[in-house]
Amino acid sequence: MPASTQEIRFHINGKEHVVPKFSPPTTLNDYLRQTAGLKGTKVMCREAGCGTCAVTVSHVSPDSDTVDTYSVQSCLTPLYTVDGWQITTVEGIGSQRDGFHPIQDRLAKFSGTQCGYCTPGMVMNMYGLLHQQPNITAQEIEDNFDGNMCRCTGYRPILDAMKSFAHGSGIPGAKAIDIEDLNKKLCPRTGEVCKGEQEGRGGTKSLEVEVNGTRWYRPTSLEELGTILRAQKDKKVKLIFGNTAAGRPTSLEELGTILRAQKDKKVKLIFGNTAAGIFKNEGHFDVYVDLHRVKYIFSYQVNGDSVRLGAATSLTSMMNKLKANQNKPGFRYFSAIVRHLKVIANVMVRNSGCIAGNLMIKHAHPDFPSDVFTFLEAAGAKVEIYDSVTSKFSSCPLVEFLREVNMAGSVLTAVTLPKLEDNVVFQSFKITPRWQNAHAYVNAAFKIAAENRTIKGRPSLVYGGINAETVHATNTENFLENRTLSAAVVKEALDILREELQPEYDQTLASPKYRRELSGSLLYKVLLGIYKPDDPRLRSGPDHLHRPISSGLQTYQEIKTEFPLKEAMPKVTAPLQASGEAQFVNDIPTFQQELFGAYVLSDQASAMLDATDASEALKIPGVVAFLTAKDIPEGGTNNYLTSFGMHQFQQHQEIFASKEISFAGQPVGMIVAETQSLANAAAQKVKMTYSDIQTPILSVEESIAAGREYPFPQSEKIVGEPDEAWKSVEHTIEGECRMGSQYHYYLETQVSLAVPSEDGIDVYTACQFPSMNHIIAAEVIGKPLNFINMTVPRVGGAFGGKLMDACSVTGAATLAAYVLGRPVRVSLDMSTNVRMCGKRAANLARYKAGFSASGDLQVVDLDFYLDCGYTPNSAPELIHIVAYIDMAYYIPHWKIRSHPMFSNKQTCSPVRAPGSVPAAFVIESIMEHVAKVLNKHPVMVKELNLYEQHQTDLHGHAMTHCTIREVWRRLKDTAEVEGRIRQVDAFNQENLWKKRGITMTSVKYGVAYFGNGFTANVSIFAQDGSILVSQGGVEMGQGLYTKLAQGVAHSLGVPIDKVKVRPTQNIISPNNWGSGGSVSSELATQSAIGACNILKERIQPIREKFPDLDWKDLCGKCITSNVDLSAKYTNTENIGDPLFNYFIYCAAVIETEVDILTGESQIRRVDMMCDFGESLNPTVDIGQVEGAFVMGLGCYLSEDILFDGTTGRILNDGTWEYKPPTTKDIPIDWRIHLLPDTPNPVGIRSSKATGEPPICLSVGALLANKLAINSARKDLFDADDYIPSVAPFTVERAQQSVGLTTENFIV
Repeated sequence: MPASTQEIRFHINGKEHVVPKFSPPTTLNDYLRQTAGLKGTKVMCREAGCGTCAVTVSHVSPDSDTVDTYSVQSCLTPLYTVDGWQITTVEGIGSQRDGFHPIQDRLAKFSGTQCGYCTPGMVMNMYGLLHQQPNITAQEIEDNFDGNMCRCTGYRPILDAMKSFAHGSGIPGAKAIDIEDLNKKLCPRTGEVCKGEQEGRGGTKSLEVEVNGTRWYRPTSLEELGTILRAQKDKKVKLIFGNTAAGRPTSLEELGTILRAQKDKKVKLIFGNTAAGIFKNEGHFDVYVDLHRVKYIFSYQVNGDSVRLGAATSLTSMMNKLKANQNKPGFRYFSAIVRHLKVIANVMVRNSGCIAGNLMIKHAHPDFPSDVFTFLEAAGAKVEIYDSVTSKFSSCPLVEFLREVNMAGSVLTAVTLPKLEDNVVFQSFKITPRWQNAHAYVNAAFKIAAENRTIKGRPSLVYGGINAETVHATNTENFLENRTLSAAVVKEALDILREELQPEYDQTLASPKYRRELSGSLLYKVLLGIYKPDDPRLRSGPDHLHRPISSGLQTYQEIKTEFPLKEAMPKVTAPLQASGEAQFVNDIPTFQQELFGAYVLSDQASAMLDATDASEALKIPGVVAFLTAKDIPEGGTNNYLTSFGMHQFQQHQEIFASKEISFAGQPVGMIVAETQSLANAAAQKVKMTYSDIQTPILSVEESIAAGREYPFPQSEKIVGEPDEAWKSVEHTIEGECRMGSQYHYYLETQVSLAVPSEDGIDVYTACQFPSMNHIIAAEVIGKPLNFINMTVPRVGGAFGGKLMDACSVTGAATLAAYVLGRPVRVSLDMSTNVRMCGKRAANLARYKAGFSASGDLQVVDLDFYLDCGYTPNSAPELIHIVAYIDMAYYIPHWKIRSHPMFSNKQTCSPVRAPGSVPAAFVIESIMEHVAKVLNKHPVMVKELNLYEQHQTDLHGHAMTHCTIREVWRRLKDTAEVEGRIRQVDAFNQENLWKKRGITMTSVKYGVAYFGNGFTANVSIFAQDGSILVSQGGVEMGQGLYTKLAQGVAHSLGVPIDKVKVRPTQNIISPNNWGSGGSVSSELATQSAIGACNILKERIQPIREKFPDLDWKDLCGKCITSNVDLSAKYTNTENIGDPLFNYFIYCAAVIETEVDILTGESQIRRVDMMCDFGESLNPTVDIGQVEGAFVMGLGCYLSEDILFDGTTGRILNDGTWEYKPPTTKDIPIDWRIHLLPDTPNPVGIRSSKATGEPPICLSVGALLANKLAINSARKDLFDADDYIPSVAPFTVERAQQSVGLTTENFIV
């Protein structure tokens, strides 16, 4: 074995780091944030699913002397794999001190940031892409932003900013970048790009480290690897094919040495470690072996009859190598594999993960739907395996590798793809819950030799996602062998396939019925493509949905007389967000003696907690305490919801469960330890015992059946004379709408930091309601409120989720700091956050509606059931639903009954537009139902029912200033709706298996100035005239700081760069209301303007006395004249009469396309028009429109919470299972218009709120998909029935609502 080292060396942003010994599972992200102090790199999921942790790495390619540079997710990159590497973080490429990098600058100027938590990851992904492809195209950029999640922006401005670096993108402000301008950090020793080759840097040396009995190896040859494996044959060994390590061999010989030496141990071979994001609990390994330096397994050979790829070839490299050969005879099928590779995981996983890693996941977990295995097996590929015991190679087909080869002590070394005959059709599929970065419902690959319509020989039909045993559809293969296709043959083949595929049931997967039928659809697509049908309506059936490059258009009016207020400008803090310098709570540097908390959560939903046993956890060195309800001091309160102002809660919600367990995920205690990772691990060791375990109630229907309705004083609302109205209606309909839940998916999880001070506790928390958190922090320890100093920096997304649930985390952190006398930080991992916190309430609406023959809706009778969770504290949401239920439609007669229902879930939480989202879903569905019965297009029926200015809504508001008909008319004309309806009809007549739908939706959104407003303090510094503002509103991405700075600058007549806004503090703004309801920005801005008016009044005598002084000198004169240049003002607005202060009016046109065979869909075009009055900042407000709309797409199309029916535990508590929209789920063509010349007569500065109304419009995507499916059902079955609305209307639900059978698969 060659010379080895026991330390690793690498460079971060050009600075060398020497690391002697860390725990082998330590990740690069852990080191960057906790040791290097580089907090610009964020962390959220630790599953490679969100992209917030992205960094760029450079190292010498194992099979050449070139340097590879690419982006990776640092949360899964083991620290020991980066030996000899150059790491670049967001801090290393630009800053406000050194100047911003072009990517940072461009993203800020394109308004591609809101909360900013995802922004550094976006920047670093682009940084890596430009190094990989300096001449990148716009299409390639869109293809490679599949691993970066953003809940705020709707992605459009981010994509535009990044595509502006593409040659010929056509985007305004576009400019390609020179490679030199990328400013990659250089090795300080050589002045060149760090290659990791210098003596002592470990780049080419073997590595052997032992920490607490766990070994890490880096062999440099296959022989060395074999030695290691043989020695560890009885131990748990992990070979790291992507990103985890402890030994690093540099040859196959060295690898063999390691494996032989570890033959009795659990060994992990490491390359990309991307599997750790899927299988998170594979247990402790005795030995880790990093394979990055074993050159043999990176080999690449193109032969006359095959292409050989080393097993450690990354998926990105595999894609590039296959793409280079896809135009050669016999290898043209590579283009299908390249297409498939693009939808495996995301770009950073593909950069890190390799062929062997993916195949070894499949080997260890045969039920895993491995895309790589599926298409390689269908192609007839073979794998090469190195046996460390015999030091011999063998080759076998993929199925044999999966079922017969024991891989203990062996290593995958290569994959060989064969040359295929020209008559071979090769096609693969991956059908997923969203467009990208998602595992498959079903994946499949087909290799079929055919001449004309005759199949030659035996086809290869390979499926994944069925069950652990199924690989080939063997019986179907046998049947199709040498068959000539006909309608009868195709039908019989599909019948055989249906019989032989038996998908297993799994609560987190699509239904077995859908997966079986989907499998048939995929085979039909291929057979239809071979058959080449004469009927032109069938010819689009085999095709995938084609998604072109997305684009956007925005039009708006600026009020130049009030600049910088009402000026379209990016957020003032955007550059700091893009450079990673914007500080969030978890970025605050660690205090001396700081401890970290991790919750222990119940794993039952309905039981009595008898005991908790933390003895095993407390034995772990570094674990300090286990806190429960018993540790709350005398006088303290075990409750995190206290009544405050208009928030009156009916039931306490405990910080730690004392006895009764009401939902799975309920906190029972908290481990406190020296590090976060240690606390998280120890929390898993705590045991709980229960009694009286009951079957949980987990749905509205179960709650109704059990009679678990909460008492509710406002249970019925009657408008007009509904009983009389029923006597005169011409038509009636009855139906129901069902909506699931939605997780907020803020990228900064709940976090709070409590630090004991000399006479109190300083609390830093990420919340929307500082005053409520302040109260809870004091009450849990029984102290007066002036014992707590509360600071709220910017928040990394909230959407309602940090109004109440943040109080629980703040209370727990404060309690721990008080009891232990040390700083305590509580930062939730994603799983804990999902399980513990409230979400959007699931609901059920049962309706009856009466209407005229023209479609005039006259009366609605409605029962609305809301899943409140285990307390009735969220029942008032029903008031909001009723308040919005009419939306933009005038219906004179209503009878509405509200039903708050119990369930064994966390109390539901406000989620962006909590009342209006279900209200829009119900009323829009009713309108579409009416249209279906009357055989009219829904646009016609909706237009007929829109409010007019002389009318009064169902709550008594006069519609005097209603602009909905103007918005609708302008939008309908601008979007050419009537012509496009005809185009959609024509398309549907010409196509059976692809269908389009188009509809319009509208919003009348009432805005209420609830609460007691915000306090603003404006301070002018006389020496230079700079201005500092602190106020009670929380900046969480909505642009509050920017609008406030604009307002102050306009009011005082100074440039906006004179103004800075500081974090919220209870000393400055006590007793303020929570930030929510979309009104925080305007209320805070008005408070700041009020303070400025006070200052202007004080300054005015000095200005009159010295009219020629500039601002700086004027401020100086004020001080010498004893003028106080600090003023405070609280703007309080009375709530509207009877409910709202004003209304926002919006409309949208949504056109979608659906693949009827699979249920996949895409949003072809969206046109929106919004009446936002005189926007305080059109750029910021359009960002709110886009972010809200895309969040609504998730709610209505893809997102829901899944529960275990026995325990009540949430099953999709990570990025692997929970799927919000990504960059390719947004509209392809997206046009947004702000209605001009419509000042709001009752709004602050003539403006209107913006953050929530647009989310309601996105229900149109669901409804358009239903219209497309109606067209298919009409063609297939002559059906005219109405499809009930169910949200989310997932890919599965879309396909299943068609009702296909094999009889429909005509050729």
